[in-house]
Amino acid sequence: MSQMVKYRVNGHEHEAEQNASLLGELRKNGYEVPSLCFHEALSPYGACRLCLVEVKKGRRQRLTTSCNYPVQEGIEVHLDTEKVQRNRRMVLELLLAQAPKAPKELHRLAARYGVGAVRFPLNGDEECILCGLCARACSEGLGADALTFSGRGDLKRMGTPYATASADCVGCEACARTCPTGAIHVEEGAGKRTIWGRTFTLARCPDCGGWLLPPEQIALLVKRSGLAHEYFERCETCRRRDTADRFKAVMDP
Repeated sequence: MSQMVKYRVNGHEHEAEQNASLLGELRKNGYEVPSLCFHEALSPYGACRLCLVEVKKGRRQRLTTSCNYPVQEGIEVHLDTEKVQRNRRMVLELLLAQAPKAPKELHRLAARYGVGAVRFPLNGDEECILCGLCARACSEGLGADALTFSGRGDLKRMGTPYATASADCVGCEACARTCPTGAIHVEEGAGKRTIWGRTFTLARCPDCGGWLLPPEQIALLVKRSGLAHEYFERCETCRRRDTADRFKAVMDP
């Protein structure tokens, strides 16, 4: 059984499991802390650095990212100090310089914290903030390695290895769905899905004819879930209808 510890946030006492993600616990308790690279189902990375808070432990007080800071007994957390606000504004300005074409969420946060003109050189038409969330969704969520960082400094990029179509990609869209800025583009239509330079043909539900998943994704789901291949060959609506029909037949012979 996990040990429960007590800690304080802006003077209010809370209780949580020891070593739980501080950001996760803050959000559970209704505190609003911005973040672009945090996902509850994936390991914390601290890349975007927007979830900064000040933590006092004993006599020491320091600024830290809350997503990868573990909850500990007796810590005191301060969410909106002048130091937090100042550093968060700087982080937002750097993110805007890195991804000037990022969609509304990043610009909304910048406006909220009073970030106006960006003082740093803009990185062209870039949308990616290099948070790595897409790669973690791929590796941790699916056990694949279709995405990785390449280059250093101003040349650092996220993409497929060697910028070529990756055999590890199964066209699942997990990367695009978790991307906080919409930098990963997917084209879909007429039973085809194109992502990261690969085009996948979608399977089709034999009952209703609706488009399903790429066969490559179905094979991976079968391998990881242990469910029969037939389970993924039909859409969720048809599976539910079939279950309801069988239940009705049992109850109403």
